[in-house]
Amino acid sequence: MTEPSTQVRNELHALPGIPLPEALWQRVDSGRRQKMRRRKILAGFASLVLVAVMATPLLVPLLADFAGRQGEPLVAYQPANGPHDIQADLHALDQALQVAYDRGASDAEVAPMWVAREALLTGVQSPRAAPRRNRI
Repeated sequence: MTEPSTQVRNELHALPGIPLPEALWQRVDSGRRQKMRRRKILAGFASLVLVAVMATPLLVPLLADFAGRQGEPLVAYQPANGPHDIQADLHALDQALQVAYDRGASDAEVAPMWVAREALLTGVQSPRAAPRRNRI
């Protein structure tokens, strides 16, 4: 039984090959490239999902801290008494204003900081600069 199947196989291998059209090979190659492209996109997406899942435990404390601060009212800026660096106070106040605007604070929450900033700037200006400012 083994001999006839081997003999048939040898006869089939001895037959001449059928020439396939060039367009067929182009379609096969195009399909293979599309399949590889889809696999790469899927692998990239899966990698992003895996990174997001692994990063979630690290981000939960940050998000919880941010959500906890949403309801807290802003504390009005109060400069220290005595000799202090006015530029440092102004910088700290500007940072506090930026944080307030970043989190979407209302005008009522931000107004006291603007008043404190204006008072700080008025104290910095020389007596000659004050009349110029009032003319505007």
